[in-house]
Amino acid sequence: MKLSRFQMPLGAKVFLVCTGLALFVSLTGGVILYRGASDSMRQEVRLRLQSVARTAAVQIDPELHRNIRTRRDESGEAYIRLKKILAGIRNSNPDIRYVYTMRKTGKKQVLQFVVDAEEDPELVSHVGDKYDASQCPEMIRAFTAPTVDEEPIKDKWGVWLSGYAPIRDSSGGTEAILGLDMSVAQLREREALLRHSALENIGLAIALSVALSLLITKVVLNRVRIFSSAAERISSGDLDFQIPTASSDQIGKFAETFNRMVISLKESRERLMEQSIRDHVTELFNHRYFHERLSSEIERAKRYDRSLCVLVLDVDRFKIINDNYGHVIGDSVLWQLGHLLQQNVRRMDIAARYGGDEIAVILPETDEETGLATAERIRELVESHSFYAVSQGEMMLEGAVLDETRKMALTVTVGLACYPVDHRSREGVVMAADIALCRAKHIARNSVCAYSSAHAEQHVDPQALYEVLRDPSAAAIQSLAAAVDAKDQYTCGHSERVTQYALSIAEAIHASPDTLNALKVAGLLHDLGKIGVPDSILNKPGSLTQEERTAMMRHPSIGGDILSRAPQLELIIPAVLFHHERWDGAGYPDGLVGERIPLIARILAIADAFDAMTSDRPYRKALSVEDAVIELHANAGKQFDPELVEAFVNSIPDSEALAA
Repeated sequence: MKLSRFQMPLGAKVFLVCTGLALFVSLTGGVILYRGASDSMRQEVRLRLQSVARTAAVQIDPELHRNIRTRRDESGEAYIRLKKILAGIRNSNPDIRYVYTMRKTGKKQVLQFVVDAEEDPELVSHVGDKYDASQCPEMIRAFTAPTVDEEPIKDKWGVWLSGYAPIRDSSGGTEAILGLDMSVAQLREREALLRHSALENIGLAIALSVALSLLITKVVLNRVRIFSSAAERISSGDLDFQIPTASSDQIGKFAETFNRMVISLKESRERLMEQSIRDHVTELFNHRYFHERLSSEIERAKRYDRSLCVLVLDVDRFKIINDNYGHVIGDSVLWQLGHLLQQNVRRMDIAARYGGDEIAVILPETDEETGLATAERIRELVESHSFYAVSQGEMMLEGAVLDETRKMALTVTVGLACYPVDHRSREGVVMAADIALCRAKHIARNSVCAYSSAHAEQHVDPQALYEVLRDPSAAAIQSLAAAVDAKDQYTCGHSERVTQYALSIAEAIHASPDTLNALKVAGLLHDLGKIGVPDSILNKPGSLTQEERTAMMRHPSIGGDILSRAPQLELIIPAVLFHHERWDGAGYPDGLVGERIPLIARILAIADAFDAMTSDRPYRKALSVEDAVIELHANAGKQFDPELVEAFVNSIPDSEALAA
């Protein structure tokens, strides 16, 4: 007699399948939420520790610190004062256990303690005590910028998460670093609580899954397919799916519970997504999200033949706020400005932190006239608003009464560009707004400038400029220089000739390879700021009025501002900014004298003047080479570096005949 094959009852199959699916969703959701919350908590702790280290380092006087060299200095006033400051930093941050400063030694990756806030004689590190930092790369990197350990580090004193920040002197050099050690015990406790909460939620979900599965077996089993399909869709990431809950029986209740769980998962995901697109200082959208939204808004405007505007706001003299009040107050001011904007733009508008002290606003469905009106309204709103020089924490306290003596005025300068009037690409519109902002800052701060109103004729494609600043290749730079030259009908090929003359001078004085390489780019881009000067001024045949001359004199500063957006071109900024300075101090923009003018700018000044004299201009005909050399000699020691004039004259073919 054959044994019949064991058959599992259908109800048991339904129970196991439903329980398994519910467990899968519960466990998957619990693990995802736990990991997300844990990672977010760790990142929050690291960012906070880095911020505390950066703020604390500003409180250390580098000159006092530099006077502490040996253990005998521990009885000196400088050591005692600094130790008191470090103790105050530690006491004001309950999570911080150790606060100390360290400087480099003659050995690579070996540091030495300088000041330690520890009071216990058995635990304190004395001046000169060595520390092997080979296992702590973030400590070495801190001499360049604030940083935090990626993972906790274990030593003989315990397990710590440490943050570091450079202590900089007035010249920007790093005297030492400040370190903050936070015990990970509290972090581990918070993770344990989070893990316990996650396990409780998973356990509750499991219990609920089992109970509901028992109920499901009592109803029509074909309805189980609804939940199976739902679990698959949720697992694939479709958190908008909802199970119909028309019935009020157990299946209907189960569907409601399932939907609530999906809603909870969706809300958690949305919270995490919101954190990933927000700037943690201003609480506006971040730079990455700004560019993503601008791309999509331009696509939508293109599809429906609509317009949009982009505003770039720059906080006027924000560096003074940071210098006078510190970066904590600076961050608070940016936060106040961000909240003011959020409350005064449309729901459809997108305000984002564009960089440092700059905020960008996307205005969909907005033409240039409306955009200018909006920009002016925002400018006036900021000018009339009362900002406070207090920390963000004080601003957020419920019912807090702010000290009226801490009021401060704030103004912004605004650049505006519009799609499709000014450009049809994302990069082009942003660069056009940047150019308008640069020009506005050098005409009158606390003002609004539209790109189109400053550029009657367009020779320089803003997107081409954007590409050069992002990835400056030789071909792209030459193309951009030709476009800049084209703004002035009398300067065709000017930038290339200036580059060749500048290289001749540099080679004659045996300049370094770095100087030669910088001149190859600086010569081509030295007149970049002319994109902010109207063509009517550049091509005016007669003498310029005082107002027109002032506008022309702004072009070095505008060029320097534009180039400051490209870290790769930082070395050529002095040449662009100061090539109209004079040896006798009568030049612009800063009136520098003699050798205080950077060498690269002094070289470029001679090359630029020589080409200008030997080229036709709206107001005069070109001079001969001989007459131009006479002019250079006549102005040596006045307008030009006399030694560089001689070097240039001697580098010209038949220079002896010309000099005679």
